Amino acid sequence: MWNVVKWTLAGQITPFFKLSEAAAPLLDGEEPPEQFFSALRNAGALDDAMQFLCYALPRRVAIAWGRDCVGRTGGAVQLSPADMAAYSSVGAWLGDPTDERRYVAFDAAKAAEMRSAEALLAVAVYASGGSLAAPHSPQPCPPPPEMAGQMVAGALAMAATRVEASRIAATKSAFLDRGALFASGQIR
Repeated sequence: MWNVVKWTLAGQITPFFKLSEAAAPLLDGEEPPEQFFSALRNAGALDDAMQFLCYALPRRVAIAWGRDCVGRTGGAVQLSPADMAAYSSVGAWLGDPTDERRYVAFDAAKAAEMRSAEALLAVAVYASGGSLAAPHSPQPCPPPPEMAGQMVAGALAMAATRVEASRIAATKSAFLDRGALFASGQIR
């Protein structure tokens, strides 16, 4: 049971992203999110399942899941100091989700040139709430509701490709296993 997911129907989540041609016929829209997630996985639509879960989870939980998975493949590549700083900024925000830390994460993403999974996660933090306007701006600019999920999905896709080509599908599957644990509340 997905205790952390607040949506009750898969059809409430799928408007936030485009399902692949292979995955679209699997959706009737009335099934519970975890049932549709399982159908996607069983059909081998791993990318669709990752995207679906990025939008199904509350933003902070999706970012925590993304950080967990990105950290698992970070050793497969040589991370720059800027990428490591972006990764650390995400962890700092997860521990203390303030607007100040949100802006620090965005600055870290810019310093990392928004080219890595770690930088995309830092952008997800920035897009998780609050305003996209400069700090102390009199006019707030809320982020689009799907933006944080898009960034987490991008980070996961990038992280999954850091491994040998023969292990990419297994890595995505492992990410989905971890994601289901976050959705059920078994990992916080």
